[in-house]
Amino acid sequence: MLIYLALLGACLSMISNIPQVYKVRNKNSTNDLHPCTIILHLFSAIIWSVYGFLLDLYVLGIESAIVAFLYIIILYAIIRDRYISPSDI
Repeated sequence: MLIYLALLGACLSMISNIPQVYKVRNKNSTNDLHPCTIILHLFSAIIWSVYGFLLDLYVLGIESAIVAFLYIIILYAIIRDRYISPSDI
């Protein structure tokens, strides 16, 4: 029973980031995102992933690694929009 609860929580955690990743795929769509918040979430997900793997909690480790990957995509979009190809607006 506990494994199903863990799987549900992991799925919901991953799914909650997908709309943001979908939004930032367009250029100049990250103006309302603060990079510090994304960086903190990224480090948090990495730490949770390491913690999960160290304790052989593979659901937590894999889920957190996927969430960290999604935050890397969001952070890349912020860097793309603000530093690589800034808008002339």
